[in-house]
Formats: sequence, structure tokens, C-alpha cells
Amino acid sequence: MITEITTLQLQAGVDLRSPESSAVHDALSRKVREEGARFAYYGQSIEEPRTAFTVVGLGPENTQKKHVSGSSLANTSTVTTRIVRLNFHPNPDPSPALNNNHHPSLGVTEVVFLHFPADLPNKADIMASINKMRPVAARSPEALSLFDGWSMEEHTTNEADGEEEKIQFYVNLLGWVDVEAHMRFQGSDDFKRNVHHLMDIQEIRRAEMHHVKFYKV
Repeated sequence: MITEITTLQLQAGVDLRSPESSAVHDALSRKVREEGARFAYYGQSIEEPRTAFTVVGLGPENTQKKHVSGSSLANTSTVTTRIVRLNFHPNPDPSPALNNNHHPSLGVTEVVFLHFPADLPNKADIMASINKMRPVAARSPEALSLFDGWSMEEHTTNEADGEEEKIQFYVNLLGWVDVEAHMRFQGSDDFKRNVHHLMDIQEIRRAEMHHVKFYKV
């Protein structure tokens, strides 16, 4: 199954849960009803409320369709800034603490986009480093779920140096009981001893992180 994550830019003051801002919910509902999406969630960044995300699961019969596009949200208070398709993988280290049947609408989700060059030659080595953090998260009793994967297409973006660059994304969705639970994890000795596995990956061009409260359509 393909998972499609769309990033939306909202006008100031927009609350996607309010009746006055139902465009995203309505658009996703139509896609689930009419095009057979397996699931759909939407939510806003807690740190940056003008940034919102939708997460849609696509069956094999509709993987060529863009589920939340600029046209479907035309004349609304949202602007589509990025659509990323991924083959998400469940956590390969089974743990009761990381239940991959967990719904994003429970707790909060740490949404991470790591930007990498499109012509990355050593993806296997990078994943080996990333995978060393998996059991660290799994040991936290407040971690709820983990999904991750690489973008299926190349993307063009302006990176920190202002130059346009062809990139690919590694995306990680990690569920937590609440934001404070994630902060406790980052303050733990276990995290501090192991975070160098990520910090030492020199190919990362940019990192984005948001806490998002997702709601199921």
C-alpha cells in the first residue's frame, strides 16, 4: 500500500477542526468515499499551526491519483505545498511499545522529514544508522507507533543555501502519548547515548519536525 502525505499551508487563524474550515475534511471524505482510499487523517502542527498535514492510504487501484491536490482545495483557506508518496514500513523490531496498529488519531505524532540528495549512493548505510535508533524508541513505554519510508519520487526544493536541489525524503511518523512524553524521551540517558547515530549522518541536507494531533476522516 502507498501512503501519501500532503503538506498544506494555512491562512493565519485557521483551525481545521472548526465548521468554518471544513474543506480539507470534506475533500478527504470524498476521496475515501468515491476513490476507495484505505484511510485518511488530517491535523495541524502544534508548533506551527499554519502548517497542516494529511495522511492517506492508497490501494493499488488508485495509486496514480493525487488525493489532496491544489485543484481539490481551490478557493479554500489552504495551499498545497508538497505531496510525498511513500512505501511505509512497519517497525522491524516487534515491541508492545510500538504497536503498528495504533491510529494516529490517538496521542500525538512526531512527523519528521529528512531531506537527502536525490542521487544518494549509500542509502543502505544510512538506514543502518537510522535503524540503530529503533530499539531506543521501542524501549520507551510512552511510544505508541512507528512508520517510516522513503519518498517514491524526486522532489525539487530550495535548501538552506538557497539553491534549488533534487532531493528525496526519508519520512518518520512516531506516535507518542503526548508531546511531553516525547520531550521526556529526548531528555533520557538512553536517547542521549544513541542520538549520535542520526546526528552523524552527514548527507542530511535539512530536517523538519512537527508534533501533530491527527484526526481520522
